[in-house]
Amino acid sequence: MLPEWATHPARGTMATMLLFGAAFTIGHHFFYQSLSGKPPSNAVYFKGFSGGLTGQQVNLAAGAVFAFLVHSALGVVINTAANQALWVAIRTQSSKLEVIDNLATATTSIWSMFDFRLWKKSPIRMALATIFWLLSITSFITPATLNVKWSATTSMSTTRVPQIDFTSLNFANLQGQVSASPWYKYSAPQYSVLQAVAGSTAGGRILPISSPHQNATWFLKFPGPALSCESLNEESVLHDNITNNILTTMSAGVNGKMGSGCSQSFGYISWVPTTDMNLHNSFLPFPGMTLNTSQTPYKSPSQSVGPLDGGTEPLTLLVAALPGMVQGLTSYPCLSYTPKNDSVSFTKEALNYIANMTITKCTMYNTSYEANFTYVNNIQSVNLTTQGSFNNVTSQTGVAGAYPLQSQQSDGTFVDDLTLVENLAYQAVMDAFGRMFVGAITYDLSLQRQIIDTQMASTRLLGTKDFNFIQPLSRDREGSAAGTLEGAVDQGYAPWKGFSVDQAPNSSIPVASMMEELFRNATVSLMSNIFLQPNYSSPYAPSGVAVTVTAYSLIYSYAAGTLWLAYGIALGMTLLSIVLGIISIHHNGGSSYTTKFSTILRAAYCMALSEPILPEDTDGKDPTPQYIKKLTISFSPVFGTTVRYNKAAQSSEEDKLQQIEESQTEMKSWGDNRRESS
Repeated sequence: MLPEWATHPARGTMATMLLFGAAFTIGHHFFYQSLSGKPPSNAVYFKGFSGGLTGQQVNLAAGAVFAFLVHSALGVVINTAANQALWVAIRTQSSKLEVIDNLATATTSIWSMFDFRLWKKSPIRMALATIFWLLSITSFITPATLNVKWSATTSMSTTRVPQIDFTSLNFANLQGQVSASPWYKYSAPQYSVLQAVAGSTAGGRILPISSPHQNATWFLKFPGPALSCESLNEESVLHDNITNNILTTMSAGVNGKMGSGCSQSFGYISWVPTTDMNLHNSFLPFPGMTLNTSQTPYKSPSQSVGPLDGGTEPLTLLVAALPGMVQGLTSYPCLSYTPKNDSVSFTKEALNYIANMTITKCTMYNTSYEANFTYVNNIQSVNLTTQGSFNNVTSQTGVAGAYPLQSQQSDGTFVDDLTLVENLAYQAVMDAFGRMFVGAITYDLSLQRQIIDTQMASTRLLGTKDFNFIQPLSRDREGSAAGTLEGAVDQGYAPWKGFSVDQAPNSSIPVASMMEELFRNATVSLMSNIFLQPNYSSPYAPSGVAVTVTAYSLIYSYAAGTLWLAYGIALGMTLLSIVLGIISIHHNGGSSYTTKFSTILRAAYCMALSEPILPEDTDGKDPTPQYIKKLTISFSPVFGTTVRYNKAAQSSEEDKLQQIEESQTEMKSWGDNRRESS
């Protein structure tokens, strides 16, 4: 036998639908929980219907269905409770018909919520109607708790990554020489080295290195060459010798006559130590230049690696910055002549020009590189450091013998000379690097133009603080010089409406730091060329590297807390609605009411109106006449109710009976006429 609450129509409906709503809520949770963390399905359903639905669309639609079922079940509970409150309000006291109309439609017309007469008439009914409208919020919050997001999964494996193989013969080019015994002389870097070094140095960065995976990280530690750069002490003998050599070269071709002018004005000079036939090294930028020598022509430095003497002196590169470079003058005195002893010396103007010169000396050494490679969507990031200085790298002029790349042991056997091969590879890298800087930037006073005889201007070295003076090109108009077009425009001599971007050199990076960084980047960039990577058939090929791979995939993300919060509030408001509904049932004498037409017809059978309704308005069509809206209506009290009951005001009991008889007579006459017409 069913319990009493189940047999009561209103209480049974509210309890049953609450259970259904709770069940659908739990079902919604477990459905989303089963999808959480899983990738969206690639299956396509109903292919014949407008291209079909994807698995993701089906799952999202299923979530919306659960939300709809919960909303519908809980909505029935709240609406049922609201109906009980409605009948309490209209049975306990007489009301105007307009108020009853609006009170009855509070759950179907949201505009009724703003009628304060209704809140005064039945606060419980209006509170339940408010809960009913707010319940719909859950139907669009809860489906949104399932989203699709990117998920990162990491795994580690040992695999091959790009590395540099300094034991490869693809670095240095050694040409065979005609001789009685085999002899291979170093001549130049191979093209792959030139390409990698030039690309990195010109771009000022590490070239793109291929990754085995789109998103990966790994760590490499390997030996390689590096540069150690420092500024020469202005008080050193070498600094003085270089200064005199530059001043001498400025005077090249002059016979030592009084007032002779300088033919070259230097702004940038880079060179390497050179070696003569007697294996004597010179650290001067212009070896062989002397005063009073008209037979020595000026030549810009061109050798890109040195000293190539096979001795103990490390490979060296020197860079000089001369901010006093003169631009625009036709000439200025460079030498002065002393008649007594027929000697020649430099003028004060020439010495002032050379006074602020800075010289940076870079030597090559062997070190250990530590590089952390990170790739995110194939975008490369390299964190690079060097640790320690093992030995200076000296030159190798070539190799000789029947076994040129092997060394003989004490027992007469031969083993591969890895140090020799690596030294040649380092030398080729230094050679390629030097080709980007060796040369000069000068101002030819006779031609009245700047001459750039170096690749330095295509590198980031131009942006260091020592070379702020050299960029942009001078716009001054000094003496009788014609100057530049830009200078003429700036001074208004050549009007032009366009405006160029002003270059404001303000770098604070020293030359030494920039040279070291550029060389490190160039060394690591060697990995970008397949010809400089290991051949894994070689016994000297490196082993695999531990690579951490990050795989990104789309998965479902379920915000369970948000779903339970939304449904929890909805269930709590529904329980409150049940309590209010039970209170209303009590005031209705324990009876259950609905808004069915039969319920209204039965309840209206004995209702009282303050005035009769005209026969022509009994068809019930909209809009309701205004006088009907103003009618006061009273219903018969419910048996056993404890609520005060007030009927509509009547002038007397006789008037009430008379109005009822007249109304019944009119209805009977209307019914007879309708039967006759049929």
